[in-house]
Formats: sequence, structure tokens, C-alpha cells
Amino acid sequence: MGHNPPLRIFLSALTVLLPLSGVILRSQTAPDAAYSSIDAHALAAPRSAETSFKTLAEWLTAPCRSDEEKARVIFRWITENIRYDVDAYFAGDPLSGDAADALRNKTGVCEGYAGLFGELAKASGIEAARITGYAKGYGYVPGQPPGMVPNHAWNAVRIGGRWRLIDCTWGAGYIGDDRTFHRAFDPHYFLTSPAEFIFDHFPENEVWQLLDSPRSRADFERTVHVKSGFYNLGLSLGTNSEGTLRSDGEIVVRLGLTRPVTGIAALLKRERPSDDRCTFVQNERNSLVVRVTPPDTGLYSLRLFARAAADAGPYGWILDYRIDSRRKESRVQAYPRKFSQFDKGNARILEPIAGVLPAGTVQTFRIVIPAGDQAAVIVNESWTFLKQAGDEWRGDVTVQPGTISLCTKQPGSDEWETLLEYKGE
Repeated sequence: MGHNPPLRIFLSALTVLLPLSGVILRSQTAPDAAYSSIDAHALAAPRSAETSFKTLAEWLTAPCRSDEEKARVIFRWITENIRYDVDAYFAGDPLSGDAADALRNKTGVCEGYAGLFGELAKASGIEAARITGYAKGYGYVPGQPPGMVPNHAWNAVRIGGRWRLIDCTWGAGYIGDDRTFHRAFDPHYFLTSPAEFIFDHFPENEVWQLLDSPRSRADFERTVHVKSGFYNLGLSLGTNSEGTLRSDGEIVVRLGLTRPVTGIAALLKRERPSDDRCTFVQNERNSLVVRVTPPDTGLYSLRLFARAAADAGPYGWILDYRIDSRRKESRVQAYPRKFSQFDKGNARILEPIAGVLPAGTVQTFRIVIPAGDQAAVIVNESWTFLKQAGDEWRGDVTVQPGTISLCTKQPGSDEWETLLEYKGE
């Protein structure tokens, strides 16, 4: 065709993400606006107020006008000031320590966090309970029981005549792959909905599930491993709560959306990632749709990462499924490789969804690009420009062996950017 427009290649999102996946464990959302002044007061507490539970509680709750504000200021102070004791955790003693030790040493495991919240709540005149049970925390592997011995402690607090759930330990941060504590405030664990809390916390006494219909431990162990960022992004599971997905071919998971979210997925076997063409994630109307085709038989982890569509920051790890693959086919149906501009431009591929296209065939390409000025498919430096009908671009392309790139150009730009990459064979 003579002179071709300049083409700018963007790295695929998964390639950029994987080296970081071990440390992006929890969503680090901003504190709720409703609690901004209370949170600021908690963060300003002087060391002189820490001489006892009573003196600290009096200082913290001085500006509070309700039991909810009292619970919040205590929660926020603990999450900011108590460091998780990773040495005790890895020594196999996750329920060691007490409230006095936590206040004195500014360190503790879950027992210390929960005990300290209880003591400060008592000194503030609000009712709180310490709860022990099982949690899907650090090192949890989807599909495996958390163990027979309780491994976590958290709190319930009585506000306005009803009990609410709080986990100061998980609200404070997380243990990274480097086996150190990373402070990262997570407001999800303050007054968490019981329907969400039950996915990663199972109390010994079912009363503390605070559910109208309590779940069994078997139900708890079967459910998908959901992290707080999932809820912080406004996602919902719908009928996809089962933690193990069984299939002899493609698996499709549709998650509900309340606002625009972009996602990418990693398929891992024994913690090693498969080819990124084994998964594909995109928005389809009001759903975040995850497609996965395991390359072989056996057990896999499907790990999903997501972020708000308007967010340019890193993707956060939001859930894990366990996949039991029983495929019998020798040929794997790969997906196109997705590049960062695909999500940035809110694109959606309609066809083809297969990433490997038979050479010599004529394929119809249909893609939604809301802000695109032009779209084209490039096969061995031969350009086929797609025709526009509203937000959709469409065109027929003859497939040749080699790399096939689906590209777009934004209004006012002279550069073409890669959205998807296929293979012709």
C-alpha cells in the first residue's frame, strides 16, 4: 500500500503486572469521606495519650458524637500504630500476645489487635466482642481448608442496637511475598457487611456470622477467594461464588459491575504463570467477563487483577479461583494478546475472540472503540482499514501466517496504537 502510518506498540498489561503481583495484595483505597475528620484526629494522637487504655480512649473519643465515630477512631488509630508481628506469625503463633503488649510494644498479631480494640472500646463505653475463627489470609490456597485450629481473631461492635464486624489486623495492612508487614490502610474491614465478611472470615460460633441463614464450614471452604479490592471496586459475584471451576475446555466467568472497571488475569500452575494468551478479560455491557482456557489437564489458579477504568495506577489482586481442568484436546484455543491501550480506550472485541486464526481464511473483525478516530488490521505490513458504524468498527481481512495487529488512532493524533495481537497459522 505504499507508505504506512506510524505504529506505536504498547506493552501488554499482563507483562507489566506480573513482577508486581506479589506485593499488590490489597486495595489501598482512600479513607471514607464521612470519616475524614475522625481519621485525622486519630492520626494526630500524641504519644503522651498512650499511657493506658483509659487515657488513650479518652483522648481519641473526645470529639466523637456517636458510638460509630468512637469505633472508627479506635479502628483508625490501631491500624496506623500497631505493626503486625511477622516473627510470631511465622513461628506458628498467630493468636499470641494480648492488648497490653500491643499497646506497650506497638506490635502484635491478630490477638493483640482484637484485644486492643476490645479494651479501648470498653474504656470508651461501647460494647465489643472478640471473635476467633478461621480466615483465608496469607498463604491461603483456594480449594484447601484453612486448618482445624482457629487461625484468626477479630471483633464485633454494637452500634445503634445491632452488631457490626471489624477486623483491625486486616485493616492495617498485609504480609507481602517478602515475608514482611506492609502497612496499607484498608477501610473495607470497618463495619464490613456480613454477606461480604463471610467469604474470608468464618467464626467458631456461627452466631457471629451475623447472617439470617448461617453458612456451614464446608460452604466457607468451597467459596471463591475474594479480596477486599473486589468490593471496593463495586464488583459482585452473582452466581460465580463457587471457588473451584471444573471444565474440559473454555471457562467464562461474568462478574457484575456498578461502575467502569478494567481487568487482567493470570493463569498459574504451581505458582508459575501460563502464556498470557490463555486468558482474556474485557467489559461487556454491565459485566466484567473473564475467559480462560487451561493449556493442559490438572489444577490451576485463576488470579484476577482489576482497577477503576479511570485509574492509571497499578492493578490490584481481587480474587482467585481454583480450576480443575480435564481437557482432552491437544490443541489449545488461545485468545488475542491484549495491550494497555485496549482498556485505556474502553474497547470491546466482538469478533474474532480466538487468538490464532487459520491462514488463508477471511475473518470478520468487529470491535467497539468509543473514542477511536480510525481502526485498522495489519497483516504482514498490509493494512486493512475498518469501516465505522457508531462506536463499532468492522471489516473483512484475509489471514496470512504471522502476526496480526488490530490498531487504532485517537482523534488529533498521528500515531497508531496496538489494541490486540493475533497469530495467523
